[in-house]
Amino acid sequence: MTGTPFLEVRNLTVEMKGAGGAIRVLDDVSLKIERGTTMGIVGESGCGKSMTALAIMRLLPPGFEITAGQVLVEGEDITHVPEARMRALRGNDISMIFQEPMTSLNPVFTVGDQIAEAVKQHQGLDAGAAEQRAIEMLKAVQIPGAEARLHAYPHEFSGGMRQRVMIAMALACQPRLIIADEPTTALDVTVQAQIFALMRELQQETGTAIMLITHDLGAVAELADDVAVFNAGKRIES
Repeated sequence: MTGTPFLEVRNLTVEMKGAGGAIRVLDDVSLKIERGTTMGIVGESGCGKSMTALAIMRLLPPGFEITAGQVLVEGEDITHVPEARMRALRGNDISMIFQEPMTSLNPVFTVGDQIAEAVKQHQGLDAGAAEQRAIEMLKAVQIPGAEARLHAYPHEFSGGMRQRVMIAMALACQPRLIIADEPTTALDVTVQAQIFALMRELQQETGTAIMLITHDLGAVAELADDVAVFNAGKRIES
């Protein structure tokens, strides 16, 4: 493919500052994801897969910082852009499906409100259209009785259902890059297959790029165009 890749990570280094000095958690990581392709990121727990995703989204935990390298979205270096610019990019251009849905959903708002809010904020839809979009997305991730469940709160859903709500929220704005961090961990095999089919469908329709972080080599074999293997904070092979 020619032209600028949608996402390019160049020599990214992330360090954690501690009392005993800095510990390097990502070491000189580089990768490229073209539009409409899927990159699988694999490796054992703690090897830096999720940290790479959080660095791209600029959502690193306190005490962690990017100390070298660049993250480019369509050629724009977003490594140190103001937070307002990042907020505009998150959700609209880049969405992340987090591993743990309970920490990502707000317990005091209904799931419908949370999906609709994301759409209103990023796509400029009015309340009615945003609610309609939320219903469509809940149906798309196979939540039964979507119209009724729209008004339910996160605690009223099982772990697997919450995971589906998170996926619905991430896909609602039709982002151009989805970072999916173990997106189907809490789901049974049938639902996993449906979710992957949904992501593939979205990719075909909109040319979305996908970065799939997973332990599931079957999913990688089925979905990924490229695979990056991580170990101890480094990308060791492709």
